[in-house]
Amino acid sequence: MKAKAKHWVNYNGVWHMTGEVFNIDPADAAEMKLYADVMGDALATNETEQEEPILEEPAKRGRKRKTKE
Repeated sequence: MKAKAKHWVNYNGVWHMTGEVFNIDPADAAEMKLYADVMGDALATNETEQEEPILEEPAKRGRKRKTKE
């Protein structure tokens, strides 16, 4: 089965971010409904796998240089 995370979810030791689609065990589907939108096997075959988004680091801001007087 497939699940789409509602927020950051740790499933079997792997963290999944908001909106990420990942595979789950059908036995865990009832509990995972609290944390993710669970999709049946029929819906999962139509949906394409999403690539992991690339997280960019924000630009580092430094202190301004002193002006020589």
